[in-house]
Amino acid sequence: MPGQNNNEIRHFMGWKKGAFSHRSLWLLIFLSVSGCTDTGNSPLVFSNTSPPDNAKNVHGAMPMIKELENTIEMELVAGSQLFDSRTSLASIGGGIAGSGEVITSYMRSYLKHAVITNDLMYLGRSELVISAAATETLLHDCPECMQDFDENNTLFLSGGAAGSYSMLCRDKVTSLSDVKGKKFRAVGANRRWVRALGGVPVSLSITDMVEGLSRGLVSCIVGPIAWLKTFPITDEVNYVYAYNAGAFNFATMVINRDRWDNFTESQKQAMWQAQPGLSARNVIRLYIADAIRARMLAREKGILIVEGGQDVDRFWEEFKQSEVEIVNELSKSFGVQDPQRIADSFVRNIGKWQMIISQSNLTEVLDMEEIDESRLSVAVEEYTQLLRDNIYEGIDPLEL
Repeated sequence: MPGQNNNEIRHFMGWKKGAFSHRSLWLLIFLSVSGCTDTGNSPLVFSNTSPPDNAKNVHGAMPMIKELENTIEMELVAGSQLFDSRTSLASIGGGIAGSGEVITSYMRSYLKHAVITNDLMYLGRSELVISAAATETLLHDCPECMQDFDENNTLFLSGGAAGSYSMLCRDKVTSLSDVKGKKFRAVGANRRWVRALGGVPVSLSITDMVEGLSRGLVSCIVGPIAWLKTFPITDEVNYVYAYNAGAFNFATMVINRDRWDNFTESQKQAMWQAQPGLSARNVIRLYIADAIRARMLAREKGILIVEGGQDVDRFWEEFKQSEVEIVNELSKSFGVQDPQRIADSFVRNIGKWQMIISQSNLTEVLDMEEIDESRLSVAVEEYTQLLRDNIYEGIDPLEL
């Protein structure tokens, strides 16, 4: 959307449950006349908030676009040029972008069923398990989740997850006892985790959390250890407390419903076949690889990494026992009629994928201390095939 004021677009967007506000409708009419919306006559735009040279695009989106080039003409518009994390769903549903990544936890009022898997992030530890389990839950077991997307003129196609959760700290946090009384940037389920440990959760956006850490507004950031590489915080972080509990899932590919419906059968089949690879590359080539790079960077910068021990394991086992009940009550407050059924499905799928991953060679990649490109590539191929065999082969994309 060359020359268009993106802040104005975000301000006016008002898509909700399949309907625009009057301001949004007039804006989209203007954009359509101007040739700025993603329409069936233009390349399918894939957009996200990551810079073009980020692994999410280099290893995730761009290979998908290359793979589909003979079937679907696509274009990458990255780096928050079309939307930010909180306006992604509305922008895709409204045709500002034809497809893109959606952080579902930011869309609670729109995706009240789908967000349950985000809220239950502390039921698991491995991003390989949680990504697959959440994707299977949405695509196979939760028609209400898919309806959430449909009501926003979108279709969920694939998911991903970030793991290796840690506390990235400027102040000393090397044990559970060090958490008490300190302030932590934490959102969603991480707020409950921090409170349970005796810390004080503070809500800061991704944009504000870097400044919050540098100014001492928080002692630590709760997030994937990969953030040590992703964000400019190495000069502020002195300690990493790597407790490695929890894995956060999101949507790697959400597509505008109208664009999908206008695809030919062969285009739908091709897009569907591309999803397991997109998901696998995002999980392995981005989050797992960046976690390895973050540890390498920490050693280079002299940042102390302390691994959580049995005390963390015991605390996590006790903590997660009440998570389903808490999330069920939270979901009911947002109008979800039967959150227990969705939670039960997610728990069941976590167990299934824990077994699948444990019987694969993929656990080896989680223990790598340095980047080995060949091993990462082999892991991507194996994970892609597991996703295809266990999730995608069981669904006819022509019936979506």
